[in-house]
Amino acid sequence: MEIRNIATFVKIVEYNNFTKAAESLGYSQAAVTAQIKSLEKELGIPLFDRIGRGIALTEEGKTFLPYALDVLNAEEAARNSVQPTKELAGTLQICSPSSFATGPLPDLLRQFQKLHPQVDVTVKISDYLEDNLLKLTRGEIDFLIILDEPNAFPDFRLFAERIEPITFVTHPSNPLCKKKTHKITDMIGGDFIVCDRGIGYSAILEKKLLKRGLQMTPSMDIGSVEAIIKILLSGYGTAFIPEYTVADHLKQGELVQLKSKEYDIEFQSGLLCNPNRYINPIMQEFIRIAEERP
Repeated sequence: MEIRNIATFVKIVEYNNFTKAAESLGYSQAAVTAQIKSLEKELGIPLFDRIGRGIALTEEGKTFLPYALDVLNAEEAARNSVQPTKELAGTLQICSPSSFATGPLPDLLRQFQKLHPQVDVTVKISDYLEDNLLKLTRGEIDFLIILDEPNAFPDFRLFAERIEPITFVTHPSNPLCKKKTHKITDMIGGDFIVCDRGIGYSAILEKKLLKRGLQMTPSMDIGSVEAIIKILLSGYGTAFIPEYTVADHLKQGELVQLKSKEYDIEFQSGLLCNPNRYINPIMQEFIRIAEERP
């Protein structure tokens, strides 16, 4: 059984398309088709159903896929065990929500690029989850950084996951700061500022509130966390944003967290990956760096 044919099989599953897989591998479509036919003949089973212009894994193909990924990982490990350490080179494509790009991502990228300058990194910033998941499914990106409720994406693989506090924040001059604990209704009305109300953590907050019969009535809906932070620093408003975006301001006392016993939403960040994707050495290294994030 040729490793090359197994790698081609995995790449086709990644893209769900023979033509795109061929382009990615630098082969002709005819060569890719021949490799799959050879692999199917050797295994004695069909790996793909050809449905019109589309393809889908057969049940046998679904069974074979995890073993194919294991073969590629073992082959990579075997090669690395006997060869001198090589500098990583290639590409890494990431999609990140804007809040994470404002927070931890720059440090992760700086660490990664310092260690691996020969890797070309592309980062797309987008808060539109459905579009981002489609890009991940199509193999257009290696990782999608997510900030959502735990176990929100059971059909994907998640790496470097961690709990991320999303908190209510305001300026120290806000009268609410005189109270030790706060009612949730005190923080979601009046001068409340929301970040992209219909998507992400703001949408999750509103959904949870509506279940409790509470209406969120923000004074402003702004699509930029950085802009919201500047407004808070000027002395106006209360906002619900990731703690990592304001960590320095909280330490310096420029902003203050508002605590409430009524608030119990838990959020998680991590690197989301196509479940059919081979985790190459470049991706493995980025996972390692993300897992070591302080």
